[in-house]
Amino acid sequence: MRVQRQWWIGLVVVGLVLLSHNMLLAVRADKMMDVMSGTSFQPSRTPGALTATGGSLSYPDLTGVTANNIENGRLTTKTTKIAITFSGSVSISGNNTKMNNLYFDVMTANGVSLRTDKPAIIASGFTSHSFDSFFSSGYTQTISVDLTDLKDKLPVYVGFRYTPSSNPGLNIGYQFGAFPADVTVAAQLKPTIDGKLNATDTVIKGTGSHPGDTISSNVNGVTTTVGSDKTYTLDLGTNLASQNAVTITESNSNGDSGHVTATVMHKTLALTPNQPVLMLGPSDITTEMSDQAVIAWLVKQANFTVNYTDGTPTTQVEFKSEASNLARQLLALTDGMSTTVSIYAQDGANRSASQIVTIRRLQGTLSFGSLSGTLNFEHLMVPVKTTTYAPNGPCDVQLSDTRAPKSTWYLYANATTLTSVTHQLTGDLIYQNGQQTMVMTNQSTLIASGTRGDTATTSITKDWSTNKGIFLRVKPGVYAGQYAGQINWSLQDIPAS
Repeated sequence: MRVQRQWWIGLVVVGLVLLSHNMLLAVRADKMMDVMSGTSFQPSRTPGALTATGGSLSYPDLTGVTANNIENGRLTTKTTKIAITFSGSVSISGNNTKMNNLYFDVMTANGVSLRTDKPAIIASGFTSHSFDSFFSSGYTQTISVDLTDLKDKLPVYVGFRYTPSSNPGLNIGYQFGAFPADVTVAAQLKPTIDGKLNATDTVIKGTGSHPGDTISSNVNGVTTTVGSDKTYTLDLGTNLASQNAVTITESNSNGDSGHVTATVMHKTLALTPNQPVLMLGPSDITTEMSDQAVIAWLVKQANFTVNYTDGTPTTQVEFKSEASNLARQLLALTDGMSTTVSIYAQDGANRSASQIVTIRRLQGTLSFGSLSGTLNFEHLMVPVKTTTYAPNGPCDVQLSDTRAPKSTWYLYANATTLTSVTHQLTGDLIYQNGQQTMVMTNQSTLIASGTRGDTATTSITKDWSTNKGIFLRVKPGVYAGQYAGQINWSLQDIPAS
């Protein structure tokens, strides 16, 4: 019986040894290492509460922090367990408040918990609680965490949380220390972006600082790894049309990160007036011109250039305006006045921003364009009765009018007495308009009047004929000889009084 008894004991011992051996292997695969004693941990001299406590606390001591899957004595993106140890006691006083639901926690700077498991409540309903016992100095809780995006979580804080009895809906966090990024290491992470980024790009290429580092962007959650040649290719799976700029982040396993930002070049149709202020002459715009014709004139005078900001060639650009009745608008300007017209370019579905062109009407003038220097009546016979003679050649009188359309003008002329060396001509220069005959000698005669039309030049004499124009009327008894005189022309914008 004694042998049999020993045999059963031996089996139990063997079983325990095997079980213990298997557990030891598991621990080694996921060993908890100290991360508090190194330079990467920054203890808080005075633990701070993230919210009002409703009472005054006395604090315990943070005596240990260990974690699995660490590198260089620091937390990593592969860390899934963090163990926190407090010793001493925590107590609250004032306002008849007690502490409920006390537990340890790992959190971000603004108090967001990083744990993935349900909190294990240490104690509730107390004003003072000791973390020490007869068997050990301190109490440890191991917390499951998700540090996959460690670069976005740093600094990571450790501490505890509780709920004050005076406010059951309030969860108060105390932070006793932090694991920050290493600024020296982060400063060495200098990723680059190759070339320019266009809105149509779906892949970003560049270089990283260390092979194996993770490359991410602000576009989406897609990541890639820096290769052994320190280059990376980030296939986003979508274009950059919704982005104005892209930030590439290179991060290591400890969460240290460096960044580079590049502007996204969008396919924008750019319109630029090289001459944004135009002078409007009297004949530049006519009443018959369509809006599109006026726009074409404005575009030509303003010397517009149009192109895509990403260098894409334009295909079929049209210039347009939201305004209408442009000819009437511009012709209504009086001398010295100005107005503006907005012009935009359209290339297929792409439209440019509108550009303003200022149009100012020139201060116009009324003057003679061309004027015949002489008017000859040659080889005339001495008449036996009063006779009217036409000149030997045409007379040319033209006006140049750069004023606004419909501006009035009046042309007057008067002639001196025709004389030879010894005699005065017994007769006069006369003006006939087909209905009236007016003597021009020594008196101002209205030759023509009108308003400024669509062109700047008006010919007074183009319709002169055998019964319209300036003629010489001679009476009988005139002495033969060579007579000469002068015609004085006067051009006015108001009628003579």
